[in-house]
Amino acid sequence: MTWKRSGLVTAITALLLVQPANAGKVERGFEALGIHDYFKARELFLSSTKKQPAAAWYGLSVITGRQDNPFYQLDSSWAAIQRSRFAYSALPEKGKGKLAKLGVDSITISAQEAHVHVLAWQLAEEADDVAAYTRFGNLYPGSVQWPEAIQRRDKLAFQVARAANTAAAYRDFIATHPQAEELFEARSRMEEAVFREGTPHGTLEEYEAFIIAHPESPYVHEAEDRQLEVMTPHDTPAEYAAFIQRYPASPNVPQAWRRIYGIYTKELTVANVTRFLKDWPTYPYLTEVMDDLKVASLTLLPFRHEGKWGFVDDSGTPRIEAKYDFAEPFQHGQAEVGLNGLVGTVNKLGNPVVPIQYANVLDFHEGIAMVEANAHEGAVDRNGNVVVPLEFEEVGEFDDGLALASKGGIYGYINEKGATVIPFTYEKAMRFNKGLAVVAKDELSGVVDVKGSVVVPFKYDWVEGFGNGLLSRVRKDGMMGVIDRFGEVVLAVEHDHVGGYNSGLALVVDKGKCGYVDGTGAFKIPQRYEANALTVNNGDFHNGLARVLSAGKMGMIDTAGTRVVLAAYNDIGLMANNAAPVRKKNKWGFVNSEGKVLLEPKYDQAWEMHEGFARVQQDSLFGLVDSTGAETVKPQYKQLSDVQQGIAIAANAQGTGAISTDGHILVPLLYDEVKVQESGLLLVTLGGHLAYVRSKDGSFIWKEEGFGAP
Repeated sequence: MTWKRSGLVTAITALLLVQPANAGKVERGFEALGIHDYFKARELFLSSTKKQPAAAWYGLSVITGRQDNPFYQLDSSWAAIQRSRFAYSALPEKGKGKLAKLGVDSITISAQEAHVHVLAWQLAEEADDVAAYTRFGNLYPGSVQWPEAIQRRDKLAFQVARAANTAAAYRDFIATHPQAEELFEARSRMEEAVFREGTPHGTLEEYEAFIIAHPESPYVHEAEDRQLEVMTPHDTPAEYAAFIQRYPASPNVPQAWRRIYGIYTKELTVANVTRFLKDWPTYPYLTEVMDDLKVASLTLLPFRHEGKWGFVDDSGTPRIEAKYDFAEPFQHGQAEVGLNGLVGTVNKLGNPVVPIQYANVLDFHEGIAMVEANAHEGAVDRNGNVVVPLEFEEVGEFDDGLALASKGGIYGYINEKGATVIPFTYEKAMRFNKGLAVVAKDELSGVVDVKGSVVVPFKYDWVEGFGNGLLSRVRKDGMMGVIDRFGEVVLAVEHDHVGGYNSGLALVVDKGKCGYVDGTGAFKIPQRYEANALTVNNGDFHNGLARVLSAGKMGMIDTAGTRVVLAAYNDIGLMANNAAPVRKKNKWGFVNSEGKVLLEPKYDQAWEMHEGFARVQQDSLFGLVDSTGAETVKPQYKQLSDVQQGIAIAANAQGTGAISTDGHILVPLLYDEVKVQESGLLLVTLGGHLAYVRSKDGSFIWKEEGFGAP
């Protein structure tokens, strides 16, 4: 306030120097104001408001805007300065020139307005509530403090709504603060609150009523999913059948039918499929079952004949003619094949399913596969029918019935028919997961729901997405944190590194120290462990255990923070099959999940367990140990793979073959390459030619022409 008053004093002092003996009321008013005779000044200004309104109202604003007199009243000061400005703007230039001699011009009027703004802002800050900031915003829309007042008002109002956490509170906030930064979160929380309040007891009747009352809600899908969950607590065919009968129009009916089928066919055998058809003759997807019967009863493998590819069965008999340029293994009853530079699929009868006319065909997801032709992408169903026209630059995998797509470098989302569901407005987009997708605009990332509503505003440099549950990691200005599905910050975005959530905990690294937080962002395990590049990359929990560094040594802790493996090792691998490789000095051994030493460190290298066995190396030779620490295969091979289907691929100076986990040679080590296939078969290569061998006895079921005898 000092600088404004001194400016006025200077103006009044200058005025007094030129005051004639017969000065008018306004001039005398400023003279009285200059010596702080507020009573006289006020009387003179009030009597001059008609003849000289601009100067008189200015003087009155100064008086009522000062706290050192009984006339101080900010509302009156503001009203007076507004009258002064109005009167001043109506004056001709000559009149403005006369007022300038009194020290009143557009600059001093603006200064007085700013003075009132400052005082009013101080009052609003002292009150620090919605009413105070609302009042300031209404009275002083042109002030420099106005944007902050509105921002604080909205923030406090949203806090009130959050505290109530009701649909009515959020709805009121949205109606009264339509431009608030918190609007997106408020809408999302309102939808959740409507769902929560409409289904407080989680009964079928409540979910039914909610779906009828709120057909456009993004929580309709969740209500429908909850209906299925409520009716199938024991995951039995009878429960799913009851659900189908009660809700025949539910979008989850196909899922319920297929779950019944899945329960019967956990193992896809002819006997299981036949039993299912006997018990459920009205199953609506019989075509799929017939396809599965064929799949269940027939194993087909790619083979090559005279440079072309086809398929043989597990006896080596050709089933599909070798006429393709390449052939991939069968997946879900179809195999990708290529001809003349184009790609399609065939079924196990050799009949085309997806026509061989595309540049690319991806794997099926939710019954739909992306296809590409002429630099444009679309999608086909399992019958090869085009369901999404090939008119996009990119089409992603379908999740929740939606797939990302791009046109002109801009992304949006389409349904299974190619119709636009979420407009093409984004620079980048990720696939939907649990009803949410990460998108980017103006080089910042946010999150939208299946209706395209913004759930997380665009303010982060990176958003991980909600694939692992209800939480997502985010990054902004090089720092990391965690948000929930409403965009609420769970862990402040101020940490050097945050790992992914595993076993309910996430690694948090700051200034060379690390600890673990739970799903609320609270540190369950304090940052008492050392952090380096190794812990940042490998410090996440796996199977309830995490590797930690203390005093330069590695150990393991459980989710309670209890040390289960003492920090006594130079390095530790992952715990699998209740065994983890550990290094002490330059040698490797194994410990179990209780920290007990299974095998004293003696190997030059050791790897994680696979199917209960781990590779070990000693003097450049490889062998196997089991999860008890017993050496089942002495280190003797130049190369050895991880165990897969009970088999390890081994190599020595003579060639490559296969051994069992107890070291028995299944296939002689005489080949150039050996790969594990399905149904107990191995694909072997020798001199550029191929053959299939039975892993149990090394006998051939098929050899390519020119395959030499080993």
